Amino acid sequence: MRRVLSLLLLTLLTGQDQEVRVNASLNRSTAVVGETLLLTVTLRAPSLRSPEIEDPRLTGLELLSSTDRSSFRYSPSLGAVREFSREYTLRALQAGEFTIPPVRISVDGALYETEALGLVVESEGTTLSLPGRLGPRPEEEVAVRLWLEPETAYVGQQVTLTVGAFFDPLVRNRLQRQPEYRPPELQGFWTADLPGSDRPERRVVGRREYFVQVYRRALFPLSPGTIRIPPAAVIYEVRRGLIYAPETFQVESAPATVVVRPLPSEGVPPDFAGAVGRYETEVWFDRSDLRAGEAVNLILEVRGTGNLSSLARPELPEIPGIRVYEGGEDAEVQLRGTEFAGHKRFSWVLVPEQAGQHVLPVLRLPYFDPLEATYRTARTDPVTLLVEPAPAAALSAGAPGGTAVRFVKARPGRQPLDLYRAPLFWLVQTVPVIILVGFLAFGRYQSRVPSLTRSRPQRRSRALRELKPLAESGDTAFFGGLRAAVLAWLGWRLHLPDLPTRGVVQVQHTLEDAGVPPPVALEVIAMLEECGRLRYAPDPPGAETAREMLSQAEGLLALVDKEAVSEKRLRRSPGSGALTLLAIGLVALSPAGAAAQRGALDGAVARWFQEGVSAYGRGEYAAAAVLFERVLEVRPNDPSLLYNLGNVYYELDDGGRAVAYWVRTLRIRPRDGDARFNLRLVVEDDPVIGSALPPVPLSRDELALLVMLFWLGGCGALIARQRWRKASLAFAGGAALTLAVLCAALMLYPRSEYAIIAAPDAALRAGPVRQSETLATPAPGIGYRVQEARGDWLRVSRGGESEGWVEKAQVELIR
Repeated sequence: MRRVLSLLLLTLLTGQDQEVRVNASLNRSTAVVGETLLLTVTLRAPSLRSPEIEDPRLTGLELLSSTDRSSFRYSPSLGAVREFSREYTLRALQAGEFTIPPVRISVDGALYETEALGLVVESEGTTLSLPGRLGPRPEEEVAVRLWLEPETAYVGQQVTLTVGAFFDPLVRNRLQRQPEYRPPELQGFWTADLPGSDRPERRVVGRREYFVQVYRRALFPLSPGTIRIPPAAVIYEVRRGLIYAPETFQVESAPATVVVRPLPSEGVPPDFAGAVGRYETEVWFDRSDLRAGEAVNLILEVRGTGNLSSLARPELPEIPGIRVYEGGEDAEVQLRGTEFAGHKRFSWVLVPEQAGQHVLPVLRLPYFDPLEATYRTARTDPVTLLVEPAPAAALSAGAPGGTAVRFVKARPGRQPLDLYRAPLFWLVQTVPVIILVGFLAFGRYQSRVPSLTRSRPQRRSRALRELKPLAESGDTAFFGGLRAAVLAWLGWRLHLPDLPTRGVVQVQHTLEDAGVPPPVALEVIAMLEECGRLRYAPDPPGAETAREMLSQAEGLLALVDKEAVSEKRLRRSPGSGALTLLAIGLVALSPAGAAAQRGALDGAVARWFQEGVSAYGRGEYAAAAVLFERVLEVRPNDPSLLYNLGNVYYELDDGGRAVAYWVRTLRIRPRDGDARFNLRLVVEDDPVIGSALPPVPLSRDELALLVMLFWLGGCGALIARQRWRKASLAFAGGAALTLAVLCAALMLYPRSEYAIIAAPDAALRAGPVRQSETLATPAPGIGYRVQEARGDWLRVSRGGESEGWVEKAQVELIR
């Protein structure tokens, strides 16, 4: 038996597949300087001997360690197969493109080589650069390190705070959940988060491998002095073994200190506004073809490195012959490694009052360069604005002086009726519902009274039964009697006694109006015409034809009885009185009725309005404001008056109040093109101001009228469905009611409260007290959403752009 097994094993070993396979692979094709990566070499050979592997010669990479793994596999077809792998742990030392040469492997004297591999190593960028003195100690399983770069800076200069959490691989594998990072609580800085590491990375620190998680934040000191940075902490939970309960640990870093120097007092430019960094400027116009009286945007772009969000608007010198209005500003931040960079744009609206060539003077932006420790000034190149003469028609149509905004309204507008607040409006909406419910209830009542439904077939059968003897006799008088009996029964069924005297076409229309399907009505008419023809036929039709006609009449009258709606039922419906009530409601809710209730402008108010328009035309804007404010006390919701006040305050350089009045105008009259033009001229496409306007170009009164029309139409279609039983009426009624509900939702949707900056010295603060930190100084006309009201303060927000507290006295509220 042993000999047989030995021969079998020898046969398998000598008859096996002699192919040897080798392969080399990297766990990644790109890496960053300092990162570790794995080079894996695998071998599959039909041999029981260990292979000999020659380590590759590496350039730009450091070989940290290698690990061998070996296994055997046996199969009847291949025999004994050895699978061998060697893992090299490498560390990238420098940036560049590298080639890992083929790895040579010797098996039973035969030499094999793997394919060469390519690797791209990138520079450090935003990865970890750890100072040597802060490396983890050998006894630390988890370490947290915090450091600052630079440790000495000027006010306004960026200081990068970096926190590194180092986890031993053994501890990392035993974590029960993701570690929790608690950043230090900072005061005295303007801060912004920087990209760190999205996931823990394998790093070698001091010849020891760690999983490292990096957190970064940019700090901009606000005042000089020595500032202490509190420790950062990491909380993690591990389980030491299966029989151990999870344990929670908190590891803290050491605190750090940054020395903040004041900006030098020597060499400060007179127009220095606190910009720190390195900047350059560029200026341009958004259009080249321009006529006198038209507006053009002047755009100043500031590019460079530093805290762009804190840059103040440069002062634009006076330009003879051109009116200047402040526009918007926006910043786009980009990162260069860990350094803040990007651009910020400031805009002004220029309105040339006369044709010619206007030269824009040089714009200056003084800033402090912290790297050179000196003050510098970025200057724009002079630009020329060529203005053509305005057409005569344009000059005569506008306001004196070629003002940029549209002219004021010459006549007062119509104040909103606020229909949705009137109880009578909602009372009118209940009337069609009551009618519909009445129709449904009356129909159910009729279906529950058996005598009403039984009398109709009994009377129909009795009328036709009396004609049966004539039909059996074959007398032609039967056809005349049948025609008269059918018309008499139809008149009784439809409560129309005069129906037998009507013509055939009128009878057809009457049947269709009563809800009888047109094919059935046509068959009834054809039967009546056939009866008239057979009555006077020269040859008697005979008893068989008479019996067929009698059976046909009985079937058709049964269909008519089933489909028709009684005229008596319609007369007993509550529709006529309800329609009268609806008409009264519509008249009461009409603009004429509301105008009669509220009254028209009296003589004094009308005179004040016209005097205000005349004062505006003469350029006496202060007098126009006084006159329009008098009218506002009497007509607080007149859209034309609100629009005129916006124009007046715009001419008085009170942009905040102008924007607020134009927004109020568009809330009452959303399709006012003049108000939209003026608003876009001042605030451009401000998303916050845009969200303060109605979502659809319809006023609430217009939506209320649409609600009433759709609601009445939908209920009327459903009422008609009860009479004529048309599927199209049910669909039309459902669609109309859906539109009514949609319009009601838009009408009743609560509008958010907004605050428009009005005071030129308004400040956005960190808390509802004047002593709190100033976060921003928004320009007049900037809009904010009101989040909270507390006493004389409002907490406002522009989404992710800015948020803080502002005094009520410094804003115009839009409710």
